[in-house]
Amino acid sequence: MQFAKVLFFLSGLINISGIIAQEKGKVEGLIISEAGSVMDNVNILVLGTDKGAFSNNNGRFVISDIAVGEYTLEASAIGYDGASKRIKVEAGKTVVVKINLKEISFQLKEITIKGGALKTRNRVASISTVNLNTIKNLHLTNAQQILNQVPGVEIGAYNQGGVADVFTMRGFSGAGHEGQAAIEVDGVSLNEGEGAHDGYADMNLIIPINISKVDVYKGPSSVLFGRYGMAGTLAFETRKGGVYQDLSLKGGSFETFDAQIAFGQPFELGKKTLKTNFAAQLYRTNGFTENSEFLKGNLNARVAYNVTERTDITLNLKGYSGKWDAPGYIPGEQFYDEDRRGKQAVNAENDGGNKNYVSERVDVNHSFNKTLRLLVFGYAVQQDYQRFSKYGFELGGQTEDYIVRDVYAVGANLNGIHNIGSIDVNWVSGLEFYNEFSDFKGWATENRVRRDFSKNRHNKLQSFSAFAQGEFEISSYFRPTLGVRYDVYDGSLKLNDPGTPEEKKSLNNLSHLSPKVGFRSTLFQGFDFKTNVSNGFTLPSGITRYNSNVNLEPSEIWQYEAGVEYAYKNHFNLNLTGFILNTSKEVTETAPGSGEFFNSGKTQRRGLELGLAVEPLERLSLKGSFAYTRTEIMDNVDKTLEGKEVLNVPRTITHLSLDYTLKSALGARLSLRDIGKYATGVDNSFFYQGYTLVDASFFYNLGGALSHKGQVFVDISNLFNKNYASYAFDSFDDVGGQSYSPAPLRNFSIGVTYNL
Repeated sequence: MQFAKVLFFLSGLINISGIIAQEKGKVEGLIISEAGSVMDNVNILVLGTDKGAFSNNNGRFVISDIAVGEYTLEASAIGYDGASKRIKVEAGKTVVVKINLKEISFQLKEITIKGGALKTRNRVASISTVNLNTIKNLHLTNAQQILNQVPGVEIGAYNQGGVADVFTMRGFSGAGHEGQAAIEVDGVSLNEGEGAHDGYADMNLIIPINISKVDVYKGPSSVLFGRYGMAGTLAFETRKGGVYQDLSLKGGSFETFDAQIAFGQPFELGKKTLKTNFAAQLYRTNGFTENSEFLKGNLNARVAYNVTERTDITLNLKGYSGKWDAPGYIPGEQFYDEDRRGKQAVNAENDGGNKNYVSERVDVNHSFNKTLRLLVFGYAVQQDYQRFSKYGFELGGQTEDYIVRDVYAVGANLNGIHNIGSIDVNWVSGLEFYNEFSDFKGWATENRVRRDFSKNRHNKLQSFSAFAQGEFEISSYFRPTLGVRYDVYDGSLKLNDPGTPEEKKSLNNLSHLSPKVGFRSTLFQGFDFKTNVSNGFTLPSGITRYNSNVNLEPSEIWQYEAGVEYAYKNHFNLNLTGFILNTSKEVTETAPGSGEFFNSGKTQRRGLELGLAVEPLERLSLKGSFAYTRTEIMDNVDKTLEGKEVLNVPRTITHLSLDYTLKSALGARLSLRDIGKYATGVDNSFFYQGYTLVDASFFYNLGGALSHKGQVFVDISNLFNKNYASYAFDSFDDVGGQSYSPAPLRNFSIGVTYNL
């Protein structure tokens, strides 16, 4: 009965939308650069109204519900001359326009992030970008799910509530949880230097509908990011400025509910404008396994004000609170039993936790002139994190970790665009100082009841970083990039564990210089070749880094990369990249969160990544990606490990999707994801064979076939009810075989998105 009422409501909503559309008009268009390529994320406004839109990945946009009359349509994008077009809107009709934008050689006025002067067309490394319109259409509840759109990336979901999941990228399988990837949101680092895990980064606190874009850097290729960028970097940007009101409501299996809202609204303050952005999320689920309830809430607010024509100031606030139960992992014999795969292991306890997070960031931007812009920033983080967890299948063994963490960071960077003779140079240089304090306490527990106080530690970690990078546009055939980054670390560890004498240790004098070099060449219109060599590093893990009697050096990572990109208007886009990635010494965790590590020694990763997007017909989109990665331990003190594969790295990752919308505005999306086999045993004694997964989505576009006004949708995950594990690893204790994090069987969700 309730379901019938929901369908009746949605049907009425669709009918009302159709009636209103007849009384007004709309405009559809395509944004093209002077080079003939489509342009995404271009801001289009109907002057004199509150109507506007951003172009999607195919350069297209739709603005609906425009009152009858004559208007000026204005398009703008950073680094391009603005363009305007006069239009006449008639009742029930669609105005179709095509707008060409011309690139400006000199413009830095709107840059608000570090590296803003660096141009996309000069990138020498593999960087994938996922934009707002794509994110909206995916109906996401967690920002990490965006990574399914990036070639060569696989999410290894632990499915432990609010615990940060891992993802595999460039042959590293611990990104996100074990510190193998740098993750930033609006320039605020999510990586914890001495928190739940060295480099632990929780993306639960990002609101998907509020993401403007995410740039995914592969490997240690960028000077903008430091020691966590072994596998690469995720640089999230939230929405800035604009006039919009977006709503997303979604509910489904396992009593899951997700509500997200985002809006932007400028206000006149005297003769100046105050730009405001706000977003919120509330998410709850009972989970698909026993003891897996999860509740979280997110808030994000941004205020920007132009103090003068050349200076603006921005305040960005984020808050998150989450509480969850965690089912733990299960042994193989239970995983393959359909009646028991959704239950906890026999001796499991009441695992779970809670987390509170707040960050504040202030940016001051000043333009000295149209070619030189300074960004000065400072941010702070306050966080407390409590987790109850068990890492075995025997009786007992649950522990509680309670961590309080405070971060203070400041920095400045200078963006510039200049000429050296006839050569255009785009460059950035910067300084950053990071200071983190953490108090770590631990107990032996039983079903969340404290028994024995076991750990009492206080950390202080500081880092100073300097970086610079320049792009030299010598000719279209040769555009080299040179960069360098220097990092130095200091800190201390105070040990006050029960039953042991108090001890204070100092961090080893650890520093590293990371060079980056490469070039890009446009061989003909739409076809580019790129190649680069980049160096990165990671600090020694755990308490060993505080042993001043041992001379420990950072582990070095060298990446060698080459590839081609080809784009033909909005119909065809191809990206093929090959890479070799060598590490001087690597430490690997044997099982997630176990705290048990082994020395992998010198390792090598070799691979190919292919991304393809085709739009053969209007409203028909085909996308695919394929990645092949081979890992090998090259040199190790344990010679029996040489030649073995690195743990938990799939040999192949394949993703295919088909998206088609009828003229009636009804549409469907099918996606297939295939994950190849990977080693789970240190000596490769065990392998998980991988899985193939199919998802489907059916939707109705409010406002018309090409409209981005919103959708009514039904999503079906795991269409063929596949029994698979989103993560598998060597078993705990001495039970032998593998342990599994089971993934949900077939499940459904229904929802609506609405964009004003």
